[in-house]
Amino acid sequence: MSTTTNNYTFATPMPIVPATIATSDPPGESETSLESRDRALFDTIAEKYAAKDRSPSVRPARRLRLLQTMRALPQTSLHGKRILEVGCGAGYSVDYLPADYACYLGIDYSEMLIDLARAERQTDRATFATTNARDLKTDEPFDIIFMIGVLHHMDQMDEVVENLVSLLSPDGWLVVNEPQPSNPIVGIARRLRKQFDASYSDEQLELTGREMENCFADAGLTSLRQRPQGLLSTPFAEVPMNPSWLTAPASRIACGLDRGIEAIAGRLLTPLTWNVIVAGQKPTDRQSTPQPSRTPAE
Repeated sequence: MSTTTNNYTFATPMPIVPATIATSDPPGESETSLESRDRALFDTIAEKYAAKDRSPSVRPARRLRLLQTMRALPQTSLHGKRILEVGCGAGYSVDYLPADYACYLGIDYSEMLIDLARAERQTDRATFATTNARDLKTDEPFDIIFMIGVLHHMDQMDEVVENLVSLLSPDGWLVVNEPQPSNPIVGIARRLRKQFDASYSDEQLELTGREMENCFADAGLTSLRQRPQGLLSTPFAEVPMNPSWLTAPASRIACGLDRGIEAIAGRLLTPLTWNVIVAGQKPTDRQSTPQPSRTPAE
């Protein structure tokens, strides 16, 4: 049996009911031209994109990237938390997250990716919907909202972040992991990939940690935290490599080294890493929001 809310179907019955979508325009009705092109690209490459997470060399690095993102939060336990992922793709975060969360909702404006997520990853506590993060409204707030490599695809980033903050519960956290331009060698590698990889969008922004902190602060988030992520493991997260008997162990070694290096060096790694993590907390009383504080997440 299933229930449908605004064209989004959720399996029932559920022991813990995920957030249902109260109002949201279907993708295409309110999206910008950049979003439309990006959605069309990901609809076209959905199968190829989803195949990355099936690669033995990619999975360890993608799992590490997600878990390191969550470790930027002061409370790392997900027990009993309501979680929203923006830009969930084919839903593989459900495989990587600890399974003790209360409920998870993954959204993406690629209908093809959401179809794959629903077919392979939907459970009684993990559901998926095709919608635009800028327009999403739900009947219950979330404790944690996260995005992995998504914000740089958005040309109305401020509007998206403001809407996501409205979906957070008081004291809830928004956390993002984004490519960052500090390392010039990494920047060159990304520009070359745009030229030669048809599945890699050439309209992506490059955001610094400070730019994202400012965006978060403007949206009313406080207790801002920033940490670098991904020195050796990120290439494994992006491109499936063969032969897997060699690259899968190499990926796991790179992940282990990154965990250790990031724990020891902290923000000193910022000029070198592929990515940066930024997190901010919604204050309990938005009417009396203090000046945003910035807390290093070492």
